[in-house]
Amino acid sequence: MTTTGPQARIVRVAAERLRVFCRTALERVGLSEADADLVADTLVEADLRGVHSHGLILLVRYCRGLLKGYVNPRPQVRVEARTGATARINGDNGLGQIPSVKAMDLAIELAETYGIGTVVVYNSNHFGAAAYYAMRALPRRMVGFATTNAPPVMPLFGGRDPVVGNNPLAWAIPAGKEPPIVLDMACSASSRGKIRVLAQRGEPIPPGWALDAEGLPTTDPLAALGGVMLPAGGYKGAGLAVVMEALAGGLSGARFGFEIDTHTVHAGDPQDSWQVGHLFQAVRIESFMPFEEFSARMDRLIRYLRSCRPAPGHERVYLPGEIEYLHRADAVANGIPFEESDLHWAKVVAEELGIEPLKVG
Repeated sequence: MTTTGPQARIVRVAAERLRVFCRTALERVGLSEADADLVADTLVEADLRGVHSHGLILLVRYCRGLLKGYVNPRPQVRVEARTGATARINGDNGLGQIPSVKAMDLAIELAETYGIGTVVVYNSNHFGAAAYYAMRALPRRMVGFATTNAPPVMPLFGGRDPVVGNNPLAWAIPAGKEPPIVLDMACSASSRGKIRVLAQRGEPIPPGWALDAEGLPTTDPLAALGGVMLPAGGYKGAGLAVVMEALAGGLSGARFGFEIDTHTVHAGDPQDSWQVGHLFQAVRIESFMPFEEFSARMDRLIRYLRSCRPAPGHERVYLPGEIEYLHRADAVANGIPFEESDLHWAKVVAEELGIEPLKVG
């Protein structure tokens, strides 16, 4: 255990220990062994990469939603249509991770034949970190893409009413000797998950992230969760969110964000039945050029970009996904670092489900 700052205490948790804890909890609330293992893996991978907003903190929300019957613990995920390089999957109101892995893997399979594969999912729910799915294309020497729509938490630029979700998107692009380029971003200035983490830690959010319920700027994370997120980059982030809504929600036939009857806004509340949509795509690089040529080009691009001199106040520049790549390498070797307060929800899950507490250290 180490200490950083005047109050924050950092504890390390072995990835496999965290995976077993999450899997046990998810099986206790009704998931099959295979589905519990899959969802647990998405949570642990997020924490390994330092994306704590999409890791362990989601477990209590998922478990409560499953126990309350909002989400189907045993979804019959099925491919309902398949034409050429495209397919459509029904998620049967299960946790979003379950149909999403099936959809991304099918997109990869289609890309092997057609050079590109696009698969949409409807009747699904929160799917965790978008990068998890896009990155599944990397070992297959492909470019991966994933996006989703979500309940409205964000106004259009200049507005104050929540009319669109923060609709995250992720790209994963392989390289050769260099780490892959992985961009995973919400269309809002911050994901709500990050704000939940700061609320749990009792820390303020940066200015420009959110408005409170009265439409006024706030740095209070709880007021932000009760208000609206602001789009990243003003009208640009808002525009991206609308496009992702049209693709993930519109093209899949899922509910649009504004059609979702959701009443939970704070960390720890149960996962509602969103019945949203996702879109996944894989691009076979060797349909364009030999992979070795492409990966060498990416290495050259990455090394050039990394040569950018840092501005005053910055130690160095990072490419998309590089911080997460380095964080994962450290976490695999030394255990996943958590602020002690981040483990609060693990204690809650253990108490509510009557399972063994998560061991740290």
